[in-house]
Amino acid sequence: MSSDSWDNMRKAKEESYFEKRNREALERLRRKKEEEAPRPSPITGKPMVQEVLSGVVIDRCPDSGGVWLDAGELEALLEAAKSEDTSSAGIVEFFRSVTGRK
Repeated sequence: MSSDSWDNMRKAKEESYFEKRNREALERLRRKKEEEAPRPSPITGKPMVQEVLSGVVIDRCPDSGGVWLDAGELEALLEAAKSEDTSSAGIVEFFRSVTGRK
């Protein structure tokens, strides 16, 4: 097998892994939404929006842009950032939006 074949196989497995994590997170999000009302924003008091980012469900205030993470979610996002391909800009954009850096 050539080096390109191994790289393509590795990338396909990595994409499959994150696709599976996103599906699982979406299922957790669906169950969570059925069980409880949206968490209010500590800044505005309005309901926050839940989003899935690299398989992690995060809470975001649509008005202030603030992001709240539950225990272990920051670590999960950092781990995802280490293992994601640089062409996957979602996690990078998330950290840029949180830090205010472009």
